[in-house]
Amino acid sequence: MTSREDFRFFCDHAGYIVGERALGALRLAQAEQHAQANGWEVEWADDLDGCIGCDCKSESCSCSTGESHEVYVAVLRDENGHVLASVGSICRPDRAYMRVIGAELALEALSSMGMAS
Repeated sequence: MTSREDFRFFCDHAGYIVGERALGALRLAQAEQHAQANGWEVEWADDLDGCIGCDCKSESCSCSTGESHEVYVAVLRDENGHVLASVGSICRPDRAYMRVIGAELALEALSSMGMAS
C-alpha cells in the first residue's frame, strides 16, 4: 500500500497538471513502491552529451546562459541489471528531483510493460 507520506511528497514535488495532480502523485508513488519492491534501482552518471538547454530564458539559469554546470543521465535497471528506462540532460538535480525522476522512470517502465494504469 502506498504511504500517505509518499503520496504527499509527489503532490508537493511533481504532478502539476491541473485537475490531475492527485492522480499523477498517486501513480508516481505506486511506481516508486513497485520499483523498490522489485529491486529496481536508478543509476546516475555524468551525461557526456551535456545540457540541451532550456526555454526559461532566466538570466540566472545555467541552462539558458550556457554556463558550465552538472548534467546527469539516469538509468533505471531491474534486479538483473537490464535497462528499463532512461533519461538524460538532467541539470543540477537535488535529492527531491532525483526521487521524482526515479519514480517517473519506474512509471515509464511499468507503462511499457502494460502494467501502469
